[in-house]
Order: sequence, then structure tokens, then C-alpha cells
Amino acid sequence: MEALIFKYWWVLVALLCVVLYKYILRFLFGMVIVPEDKIGLITKKFVLFGADKELPDGRIIAIKGEAGFQGKTLAPGLYFGMWFWQYSVTMEQFTIIPEGKIGLIMAKDGSEIPTGNILAKRVDSDNFQDAVKFLENGGQRGRQASYITSGSYRINTMLFQISITDMIRIQESMVGIVTTLDGLPIEANQIAGKLIEGHNNF
Repeated sequence: MEALIFKYWWVLVALLCVVLYKYILRFLFGMVIVPEDKIGLITKKFVLFGADKELPDGRIIAIKGEAGFQGKTLAPGLYFGMWFWQYSVTMEQFTIIPEGKIGLIMAKDGSEIPTGNILAKRVDSDNFQDAVKFLENGGQRGRQASYITSGSYRINTMLFQISITDMIRIQESMVGIVTTLDGLPIEANQIAGKLIEGHNNF
């Protein structure tokens, strides 16, 4: 038996390579495969060189390559250089907003919302799919004024928390009266706020 195993040792090695090829390629080349229906959330364990080694005080998301949770995510595909001793990659399902629902966003990092405001200002971030752009454009921590509608989104859940809720439907022959909890005060001698162009659907 031992002689047989010794004679066909290469077969055992080949079988092990077939079974463990992902782990072998991850070790040798830092290869990561992100499936079609997921995104890769990256945690960088350490930084040896460069000026940006640690996150600034009060921040939890890295946008300059610092150690910690990374703003950049991995879209479906094949990647190299993600060495397991430096990077941890977690596969996360796409965020799916069903028909008839909307996604309300809570940002865990960003600039402070000004005193007196409840909702964060709108910034360009590709429907919250680009965490780096959100933070670079001055996105604010907390509840967001913008929301996402039905669809599939590649959202970095280390930065954004999504709450799915029903859309408000106004029945035929009815109207909806809106009371806002944030924004500028109503002008003197007025009982209702003025309509802002482009926001008539709130």
C-alpha cells in the first residue's frame, strides 16, 4: 500500500490542487473571485509604508488606503494582489429593493450634520454605490435625504445601513399633505412651505 501511494504521489498532489486551488492561488497570487451576485467588502489589516497608515480620528472608513474598513469594494470578477495576510475580503449579497418599496439610508461615517438639521445633504455617490465618492464629496453621517428605489445595488454595508420600507401610495381622488421635519423655516405670514422645483415628489 505504501509503495502504491509513493508511486502515485503526483495523483494525490493533483487532486489536492483541484480541490484547494482557490486557497493555493490566494496564497501564491492573492487571487479573489467575487461571484456575479455579490460584492467584496475589504478590510485592510495593516499598512507598512506611506503617510496614510491610520484612519483620522472619528472616521471608520478608509478612502486613502489606510488600515481598516475600505470604502472601495470589489465588483463581480477576478482580482489579484489581495494577500490574505494583509486583506480580509467578505462576500456580501447585492442590496435588493423590491417593487413598491424604497430604501432609506443611514451613513455610519462622514462629516457632521449641521446643528439643527435632521437629514444629511444630498451628494453625488452613484446611488450610494460609491462610498469613496460619497465621503470625498462631503457626505454626512446620519440619516440621508436621498433614498433608493426598486432595483439591485452594490452598496458597501460597512458604511451604509439600508432600511426597506413601503412606498406611500395616494389613493384616487385623495391628496397627500406633507409635513417636513427638516429644512428652512417657513417665511413670515405663510402657513405652508413653498414648492421647490424638482422636489414635488418629495
